[in-house]
Amino acid sequence: MEVHKPDAVSADPAALSVQRIAELSNFAKRVTCILASRYVERNAIFKLRYQAYLRAGLVSKNSFERHIEPADHAANAYLMGLYIERRLVSSLRLQIGSAATPNFLSLELFPHVLKPILRSDKTIIDMSCVATDGELARRYVLMPDVILRSWIVTAEHFHADYIAAAVRPQHQLFYKRVLDSELHSEVQPPPHHLTGVSLVILDFASSAKRLYKNLPFLRSTPSERQQMFERDTMPPKTTGLRPLFS
Repeated sequence: MEVHKPDAVSADPAALSVQRIAELSNFAKRVTCILASRYVERNAIFKLRYQAYLRAGLVSKNSFERHIEPADHAANAYLMGLYIERRLVSSLRLQIGSAATPNFLSLELFPHVLKPILRSDKTIIDMSCVATDGELARRYVLMPDVILRSWIVTAEHFHADYIAAAVRPQHQLFYKRVLDSELHSEVQPPPHHLTGVSLVILDFASSAKRLYKNLPFLRSTPSERQQMFERDTMPPKTTGLRPLFS
C-alpha cells in the first residue's frame, strides 16, 4: 500500500528530456536511503506512516499515533527511511519474496498472479507501506521517483527477477509511465487499510537494461547497495539522522 501522490503527468521514460534526467539525478544525490534497524528510526517511520495515512483517509485514528503492521517484523522485510538534510521525508517497506519466503503483501492480495512466478523459482521484491510527509512532499516533488529508485536498487542488490506493489488504482498510471509496469485492474481490500489497491508488476530481469538506459538515475554502485543494506558499513555522514517527528 502506498500513499505518496505520484506525478500523474510523468512522461514516458523514453521521452524524458535531458534536463529532466539531470534534475532527477541531482535530486537523487540529495536523498539518503537508510535501512531502519534501530528503534528511533523505525518509530519515526511508524509515526510518519500514521500521519500520512490518516491524512489520506486510509486508516482510522488511534491513541498510539503510529501505524504498524505484522509484516514490519517479518524476517524478509526491510524498512527504509528516505532522508534529506537529515530529515525523514518518506519511508517504504520492501520484502524479498521467493519460494522459501512466500509472505508479502502483494502475494496475499493477488496470489493468482504471483504464485505462478514463485513456483518458477523467481524472486520478487515487493514494495508496500510507502508514506511521505505532506508538507515536504510539496517541496520535494521528485520524491516519488526516488522512492522508485530505492525499489530498483533493492531489486539489483538481491538479483530479483520481478518487482511488485499493491497501489491505489489512481496511482497505477505513474508506474506505467515511469517503469512501463504491467497493470492489473482488479481491486482488493488490504488488511489494516480502508481503501482498495491494485497490482503493478514488472519483469525486472528483462527490463533493467531499458530502465537504466532511459533513467540513468536509477543506477547504483555495489558500494551504495552494500551501505544501504549492511549497517556496519555506513559512513559517518549517515549517523545522527533526526526524524521529522519527535
